[in-house]
Amino acid sequence: MSSTYENTARNLWYPGHMLKAEIAMKESLALVDLVVILLDARAPLSTRNPRLERRLINRPHAIIANKADLANATQSRKWEEWFLAHGEAADFLDASKLRHPDTLVNHWRDIVLSERQKRGATRPLLRPVRVMIVGIPNIGKSTLVNRLKLKNVAKVANHPGVTRSNQWVNLAGGQVELLDTPGVLWPQLRDKEHELLLTALGNIPDDSTDPVLTACFLIQRLQQLPIRNPLRSLDLPEISDNAQEVLEALALRRNMLLPGGRPNVNKAAQMLLKDFRSGQMGYFTLETPPAEDAPEEDDTDTPENA
Repeated sequence: MSSTYENTARNLWYPGHMLKAEIAMKESLALVDLVVILLDARAPLSTRNPRLERRLINRPHAIIANKADLANATQSRKWEEWFLAHGEAADFLDASKLRHPDTLVNHWRDIVLSERQKRGATRPLLRPVRVMIVGIPNIGKSTLVNRLKLKNVAKVANHPGVTRSNQWVNLAGGQVELLDTPGVLWPQLRDKEHELLLTALGNIPDDSTDPVLTACFLIQRLQQLPIRNPLRSLDLPEISDNAQEVLEALALRRNMLLPGGRPNVNKAAQMLLKDFRSGQMGYFTLETPPAEDAPEEDDTDTPENA
């Protein structure tokens, strides 16, 4: 990867309210029976909060890889196998189109009751099962909560940082209490590439990084995937190996021009990021399971042939 991305990730995306939310989440852990961790199916490990994971030792948890409708289906199956091989089950789904919300809620309740039996509990649980849902910003927590409740009880937006405080929601006729929490990142990401990946996915506000830099990173990442013509939806006569040149060609193709006829790469970058996040460019998974053999070439699912 270009040295452009070698500098340390900044923490402009870790405002004060996230620290407060993290403290409140830590305090709430003592109140819940199960933690549901939401990940992004397009980058399951990079969207997993390691600070939170360290606090979940010996605590039952379930994993949901959300936005699976935007991920490559073949890669999602490989990720499911990877999680199982590491002793975890991950449900890959689209929270906004969850068909049987009651089934998922009952599954969580069964996990809690099963764990109680394993610990030797003999008395019935005389209160609702308490579940806490966690994840990084804009991962789809509120969307999932609303789908489970079948009405809008949580604020939803297509940018991070909407939910700012914990809120309890009753499910399954009062048998389950769900705690929706704000999206929380961690103060120091792995590196600049990690920051750009989360920005491309929409988990970090766009104004924290130059959109051209983020778009160039995304173009390079897509071109590294083991698929044919990942940028074919851009409808360019020729795809350059240089990400900046791709943006310039895209700006010219879409008539995004500055005075003097110069390509408006900033506007092209914003459009490309929007189209990627909505699935207009196709369905991609941006990371593969660790220690996996080199995958065979595989066509991505695209809107026109899905």
